[in-house]
Amino acid sequence: NKDYIKSNNPATILDLEKNKIYLDNFEYSTSENFFQSSGNIKVVDSKDNQYNFSQIFIDEKKKEIVGTDSKAFLNQEGFKTNKNNKPRVFSNTVNMQENKTIFTKSVFTLCDYRKEDKCPPWSLQAKQMLHDQKKKTIFYDNAVIKVYDFPILYFPRLSHPDPTVDR
Repeated sequence: NKDYIKSNNPATILDLEKNKIYLDNFEYSTSENFFQSSGNIKVVDSKDNQYNFSQIFIDEKKKEIVGTDSKAFLNQEGFKTNKNNKPRVFSNTVNMQENKTIFTKSVFTLCDYRKEDKCPPWSLQAKQMLHDQKKKTIFYDNAVIKVYDFPILYFPRLSHPDPTVDR
């Protein structure tokens, strides 16, 4: 079919925003401007943030990315309150649009990694986490703050400025 570009081989793609996408395979519809892949997927954006997925769907017309089994490692300097932080968000799904990112069933922490993949000293878990880049605010639904995996506080709704806001 002339409308599709397809590969079952590992590939690296550089998109128009200078994001690098590493894939095991992909399928791209040139008529629909729709991209999809499954397997081991890694996206390194132009700000050095890294996202890992098991599936990814990119709709170029809507300027929307949807990924499953998301592991986002936020490496850009503006997201770190100090240089030793390891900010990351793991979620079931992520939906990235032009000015907002929505994570479902997410776990967020700034803590360093612990040996043997143990839980971080603290984490914020939520049914949904919305990062609104225009408002520079992160909103949470049904948020639970955990310390060493023990629930400490519950908030039906919670929000705070994103790390790019000067304190």
